[in-house]
Amino acid sequence: MNVKTTLCLPLIVVGLFLCTSIYAAGPITNDECLGCHGEKGLEKTTKAGKKVSLFVDVSRFKNSVHGGSQCVNCHDVKEVPHPESVKVAACDSCHKDPAGQFKGSVHAGGKGGSGARCQDCHGHHDVQKPKSLTAAVCSTCHNETFSEYRTGVHARIAEGREIASCWSCHGSHQVYKKSDPRSSMYPLNLPRTCSVCHGNPEIVKKYKIPAGDVYKLYMDSIHGRAITKSGLLVSANCSDCHGAHAIKPHTDPTSKIYWKNVSHTCGKCHAGTESVFSGSIHGSAVASGNEKAPHCATCHPPHQVASVESKAWVLDIIRECGTCHADLLKSYRHTYHGKVTALGFTRVAKCVDCHGSHDILPAYDPRSSIAPKHRLETCTKCHPGANSNFARFIVHADYKDRLHYPGLYYVWLFMTILLVGVFGFFGIHALLWLPRSWIDRIRRRRGKRQTR
Repeated sequence: MNVKTTLCLPLIVVGLFLCTSIYAAGPITNDECLGCHGEKGLEKTTKAGKKVSLFVDVSRFKNSVHGGSQCVNCHDVKEVPHPESVKVAACDSCHKDPAGQFKGSVHAGGKGGSGARCQDCHGHHDVQKPKSLTAAVCSTCHNETFSEYRTGVHARIAEGREIASCWSCHGSHQVYKKSDPRSSMYPLNLPRTCSVCHGNPEIVKKYKIPAGDVYKLYMDSIHGRAITKSGLLVSANCSDCHGAHAIKPHTDPTSKIYWKNVSHTCGKCHAGTESVFSGSIHGSAVASGNEKAPHCATCHPPHQVASVESKAWVLDIIRECGTCHADLLKSYRHTYHGKVTALGFTRVAKCVDCHGSHDILPAYDPRSSIAPKHRLETCTKCHPGANSNFARFIVHADYKDRLHYPGLYYVWLFMTILLVGVFGFFGIHALLWLPRSWIDRIRRRRGKRQTR
């Protein structure tokens, strides 16, 4: 040992003693901790040979929600330098309520389990306020689902925030499986979850949601009543029609509610009806790319699907058919059936009684209910005593169409001329007789005065 080392050794020992005395004399400050952990490249190697970074970004920590807290509040450090292994306090020591919710959630996997930890979502030293978090946090584990979400309308950025984030629908700490009755995604709870936004007039107005307050409409529909009144889990809810994560507007060709995809979406529950509809004239028109062709949502308003046995629906569907078949509706209204339904009665034949509902086919198709060989059979459903002559009645005949209905046209023309002629003749007769009647009345009055 040389002379310099001999002289410096006592000074080093004294320095270490003084530092230890200072640290022991008062609480350990963040400056002391960050004096080491604020250095980039600080790391340790675990027994398994894995390198773990011990670096803490000072600026991010100070801007976090814990920026005003002391490091020793979470890290059990009594002295500096501290042991290599330091015990970290559990989050529930401060956040008891969220921790209690989390323990019962699907993310709680326990120590060494497959569940998520607080820091997996909130981070370590850069914990932000909940309002600052984005759905990208969930992408760490749910990358595929997050990718689907990013293609939907809910991921559109509005004023720097997602319209609906993952936790808006699934919850934050109390996330449960969708099969769990406690889950906000449980079939019986999902409509109410969606109503937080879609039943809020301010949000509907702010984001110009065209469907309006769909929650109120849905809850009064046959699907909504099946859930609320009967508790039927198989009844269609929001996600069945719109999807779960990749929710898109009806104008998007990849949307489940795009006009060309609606029948397939409905067919997931109404498979038999979809099969029949696809073979009808309407279904064929949709398949061929006719955007104006009617589909399920045309006749059954999406959020207001009513029972087909209700009187209101039976009468409304006649008017609905008339939106495309205006001429046929007009000719139908001239018939006995049309006049009775116009008065609000439903016991007479409507469009579906003759043409069918989902299996509508043109008259020239042998399978059609109004094809010549099936027409009598169709009529006898309401008129048991009908014969072949009865079935020849032309319901939608246009009396002004001389080319297709010459007989009816000339009868109409004859009756029109007859009525105009008769009323015209007697009208002229009345006009000519009027002055004579006044003159005769005046003479009679004068004669009475002279006799007096």
